[in-house]
Amino acid sequence: MNNGNKEFQNLLIINQHLLSHSKDQIILQSPLPLKTVSSGVTNAGTGWYSTFVNRHVSKSYNSEDHHEEMERFLMQMGAQVEDTVGMMTAVQLEDVCWGFYEGGSFSVFIVVTAGVGNAVDASMSDRHSFDHSPGTINIWVFINGRVSEAASIQGIMTATEAKVKALEAHNVKDPITRSGATGTSTDSILIASTEEGVLLKYAGTITPLGKWISKGVYECTIQAISKYKKRVGAL
Repeated sequence: MNNGNKEFQNLLIINQHLLSHSKDQIILQSPLPLKTVSSGVTNAGTGWYSTFVNRHVSKSYNSEDHHEEMERFLMQMGAQVEDTVGMMTAVQLEDVCWGFYEGGSFSVFIVVTAGVGNAVDASMSDRHSFDHSPGTINIWVFINGRVSEAASIQGIMTATEAKVKALEAHNVKDPITRSGATGTSTDSILIASTEEGVLLKYAGTITPLGKWISKGVYECTIQAISKYKKRVGAL
């Protein structure tokens, strides 16, 4: 990482140095709370959080109240639930992929875990029965900059579009419809920003921020799916 840019000096930079991972969980611990919007199991929606956890669970995971069970897990690992966004996945966390991308006056750190065992074509999802299995593509987007409300929402859209293209590149099919998959039935996403540095008003696909979100999510998802396929013997 190059910190020579004066815009970055003395600012909080979210990158791989704040990330730790094992076969049981991936944790990013920020020294300061980040402005967050997510679809996590714990503390979904908007807020300010400093701990981010992606937890591995077995494919047979079944809980009557997965929100409560996840909170117990976080407390057992020593996390403060009120400060934590928590996700879960049946993907092997050793196959996590991440990338750090600099956009001049801002930067983006992307973290992806991916599997495609329950791939779905969103345009034909009515042909599927409801499946509440653990999420298989979890995407974290950390932005070193100040992000408007519009940009946070656009960032989710842009990241999702990039994810779809990664699935297309891997020719992932919906096993029920045999059409191209757009995701899995329980994907999850996080957009978090340091709220320091330059103001980023928009994150559509051709904006400066959107271009790096697109590139990062696409590249990291491509790599993560490749690792998944290799693990399950699909390559």
